[in-house]
Amino acid sequence: MIIRLSRLTPGYSRLLQRQVSGEVQVQHQTSFVNPIAMTMAALGLGVSLYSTKRLAERVQLKQTEN
Repeated sequence: MIIRLSRLTPGYSRLLQRQVSGEVQVQHQTSFVNPIAMTMAALGLGVSLYSTKRLAERVQLKQTEN
């Protein structure tokens, strides 16, 4: 997890670099946001795949009719 600061400063950039490299460990906060975000992402992906499949079926039907 990355600490959020109000504005981008050189110190904040260095902190982000150290977190990415593994030099600094950030304590994880218990939150319901992560599971909810993952659920919404999975639901969105599922709906997107479903609608793409339906659209492809319609295109195939139109091609076979002509």
